[in-house]
Amino acid sequence: MSPIPLESLEPTELPNPNFDESHLLLKRITSATDLTGNESVDGKCRDKKLEVLYDGYFYDVTEFIKRHPGGNIIELYENGEDATIAIQQFHYRSLKMVLARMKGLPKRPATIEEIGLPTDVKARHDELTKDFLALTAELESQGLMDADPKRFLIRILQSLIMFTCGLTMSFCLGDRSFIFRTVSIILMTLAGGQYLWLGHEGGHNSFTGNPKIDRIVQIFSFGFVFGLSASSWNSTHSEHHAMPQHETKDSDLKTMPLIAFNKRLVRDPKQGSKFWLHYQHLLFVFCDTLIVTLTWKFNHHLKFVINNKCWLDLFCMVCHYSLVPVLGLVDWMLITWFGSIYVLGNLILSHTHLPVVEQGKKLHWVEYSLYHTTNIRSSWWVDWWTGHLNYQIEHHLFPTMPEYKNKLCRDKVKAFAKKHGLPYHLCSYWEAVKSTYFNLEHVANELRHL
Repeated sequence: MSPIPLESLEPTELPNPNFDESHLLLKRITSATDLTGNESVDGKCRDKKLEVLYDGYFYDVTEFIKRHPGGNIIELYENGEDATIAIQQFHYRSLKMVLARMKGLPKRPATIEEIGLPTDVKARHDELTKDFLALTAELESQGLMDADPKRFLIRILQSLIMFTCGLTMSFCLGDRSFIFRTVSIILMTLAGGQYLWLGHEGGHNSFTGNPKIDRIVQIFSFGFVFGLSASSWNSTHSEHHAMPQHETKDSDLKTMPLIAFNKRLVRDPKQGSKFWLHYQHLLFVFCDTLIVTLTWKFNHHLKFVINNKCWLDLFCMVCHYSLVPVLGLVDWMLITWFGSIYVLGNLILSHTHLPVVEQGKKLHWVEYSLYHTTNIRSSWWVDWWTGHLNYQIEHHLFPTMPEYKNKLCRDKVKAFAKKHGLPYHLCSYWEAVKSTYFNLEHVANELRHL
């Protein structure tokens, strides 16, 4: 996909209302927070001029950021990082509308000095961009970026059957048989995890190709089945996709003071002395996953939907909590706990054991995906168990590609990486589990000896 020149769009062209992303994310996040709810530097109000680099021009987004549907992700690119591919990939299904909006923003040509890259690095990044756009165009021509509503329907029906069977079994037979009660918990745990994978894909608009439909499915999946807000999740997840493993900009690394995936993330030595961090490799499964999930449910996500008036999210969340009397508090807590282990335990496998990107270092979109992401080798059960998120390299390169198609372009991505001397990390599922566990243990040991 080559960049669409803004000059090719007529000044009178209006965005297609069917792709108006301001309706997809009901309200933008007003501040970035860590697990404790503290406001981060990126979330604070700014008085200075804010510009974003796109296709050789700096665009003034100082005022636009206040109404940007995607929240504060624009601020990640304030220091001259090139946002060209990020904008094209995040807005793949509505790019023409986005560029039409950008045409109304003040812009100026970017100089080499302002971009701030050494000549050789700039040349390498330009070559990566050229070849990446060619690769994207090739995948487009093969239909790999096209959504498949039929496959989406099969997946959602599969999860709905599991969820319905588990709920019915709990309501009708749970009090009579321990076996039925156990099976009910297992089914609802698996259904909840699968719905989270579905909701994740809906957030990337890769279900049906219609962002409004995908958005509604995502809100239902997150809210009714798992009790979380899709809008709250969306507000930070793009930060992770933009700069995975960046020590200050990746939202998935903002887990202090409960978990530290790298020693560099511990800014305050006093925090490094906490019991939670010293034994995080032992506590992650048994305590940390549940604490994180409950913190999301009853603090971050609940506050977000109320403060930002995300009423559909709130309605689905209320429907979820109305199931507690049906399931019983103990069973609901068990489903929440096992579900948090299932979801969070899988989400941390593809990044957290890899090195972090130091503050001030500028990487290309492709370099973030290949240096700081790993794939998990495919098999029928790994693909299902992870919701096809085992191909994280391809998913980060092409976030709006339907996730089951990621493995169909792996050979082309491997060849691309080899051509540019970039790594292509691949391991088995259990190797990823071991690497993640030993990384948590290694960081814990480092913190104990501070």
